[in-house]
Amino acid sequence: MGVTYVSQWNIPEGKNIQQGVEELQNKAEKLGAKKSGLFVVECESFHSTNAQNLKTLHTIHNSEYPASRFACFEDGSFLVTDVMLGTFLSKLRSVWQPKKGGKIESKGQRYEFGDFIIKIGIVSMGPSTKGIALELEYAPCRFPLDCWELMTEMLHELIDDQAPASLPQVIAQKPDANLAELTALQYIRLFNNLRKASMNR
Repeated sequence: MGVTYVSQWNIPEGKNIQQGVEELQNKAEKLGAKKSGLFVVECESFHSTNAQNLKTLHTIHNSEYPASRFACFEDGSFLVTDVMLGTFLSKLRSVWQPKKGGKIESKGQRYEFGDFIIKIGIVSMGPSTKGIALELEYAPCRFPLDCWELMTEMLHELIDDQAPASLPQVIAQKPDANLAELTALQYIRLFNNLRKASMNR
């Protein structure tokens, strides 16, 4: 795995989510990107049962890492485990309870374009769609600061004015972090933003 950038793609006015996904996929294919299967990133959030010290735990499953699960605590602690994390948490129901509406996922088409991997996913909570997620990975690089300009150029080709003006805060705060951790943290930020947006409607 290389350096990744994960963000919500804002749907053009007058289009629905499916039309937005098709537009983004067409842009990727016009650049020369080739379909390379499907992907899914799932997140489930839990809250502590201690009313005096409420904490949140997010777990991530990424199809790029089928044998691993990632756990992120709200204080920034990060843990890589195996697939038994869900079973382990189910035995700790007296400590960690699943949050209502805590399951959310991004699922969609994966593309390859030279050294880049592009993932375009529909974000959903149960039967309800919440938005479009874009993940861009530059596979040969392990250090975000070394390839950010190249990634920005590619993002401008894909998403025009929605490309970030600077290195995202999540990456800037932990430039030497494990790459799987940076990807998971960006998805957690994206999912939390979409949850909040749907509650404010």
